Amino acid sequence: MRYLTLGSQQELCKAELKAVLSDSFDPVHESSSVVVVESGFENASVLQDRLAGVIKIGSVIGELKQWDLESAAELIAVQAQDAAGKNKISFGLSVYDLGDASLTRALEKEVDALGQEIKKHLKASGRPVRYVKAREPRLSSAVIETNGLLSSGGEYALLAAHGKILIGQTETIQDFRAWERRDFGRPARNAKSGMLPPKLARMMINLSGVDPEGATLLDPFCGSGTVLMEAALMGFARLIGSDISEAAVQNTGNNLDWLTTEFQLEDPHLELHTTPAVDLPSLVHEQADIIVTEVYLGSPRSKPLTDDENKKIEQDLMTVYETSFSALKLLLKPSGRAVIAFPAFKQKEGTWYRLPLEKMLVKLGYRVESQFLYHRNDQLVGRDILVLTH
Repeated sequence: MRYLTLGSQQELCKAELKAVLSDSFDPVHESSSVVVVESGFENASVLQDRLAGVIKIGSVIGELKQWDLESAAELIAVQAQDAAGKNKISFGLSVYDLGDASLTRALEKEVDALGQEIKKHLKASGRPVRYVKAREPRLSSAVIETNGLLSSGGEYALLAAHGKILIGQTETIQDFRAWERRDFGRPARNAKSGMLPPKLARMMINLSGVDPEGATLLDPFCGSGTVLMEAALMGFARLIGSDISEAAVQNTGNNLDWLTTEFQLEDPHLELHTTPAVDLPSLVHEQADIIVTEVYLGSPRSKPLTDDENKKIEQDLMTVYETSFSALKLLLKPSGRAVIAFPAFKQKEGTWYRLPLEKMLVKLGYRVESQFLYHRNDQLVGRDILVLTH
């Protein structure tokens, strides 16, 4: 069995995983933060590179019916003592709730004692031993990578399920440096206009379930090119981008040039247009397998919306969306999918106001397959992500 730990947007992370694994996705256990599957894939590194919402992938190496510190220490020590690479054995431990919250809390209190017991066992190997700890009961990718755990002793997970404790060893972790480089290291960034995070862009592409090989992706509101950058890394055969802003299209081109050099890619088959989305069908003569985009989210907000503002924004934005997506339907293959990030607005009482999109989209001939709300706690404008077919 394999376990996969999820990022903070857990509903979206699970949906991405299900879309990519498709028929192979049949969880044995799952909670809000972890999914355990009967494998369904051979190469953990390939899957880790594909996904944006999975933080770690590991193999289940043992199971306890009840907590037994000595048995757990022996099992983990056997795995850690065979570590190749550095002479020093460095290892760490994480605890995850796999459905039993009280057992999880109990294991969190036991984890340091377990670390010390494993350390005792490993000292018998004659090699130097280091037990890596963090403030949180779960080691981050940064802690694991910085301390070289996967190439020395390993990171081990205690997964607390009802009636059992699964013990796992982490195989791969998310390449946080690469994600940060694409987000903050690219040459053209426009934080004032609001930028789609690269991880969210990748998740949106994956939600389509489309195999990138031989496929065409269209982003008709490309901004600084985040979706197109992720699609280029994933190996899409053809990329089409457009935006009404000439500066945005230029930024997209600069960012794709940087990406090609920085990540040593072959030049992507890229077509860019400066045009409103409604005019795009007259310029593009090939239908796309998927449309993935973030529409205009409205003006930046400094406070939650009132009811009157809700109505005004709805009136202004829905007209633009309707004309745009009526035209864009012509550019999507009959078997294609569209994954669109629309705005959602924080209201005074703390709830989220979501535009009446489904009625409009159904009228245009789309079908809403699924819908997700993506936001951070401090945001006033979130993203209402819809997966569409027609």
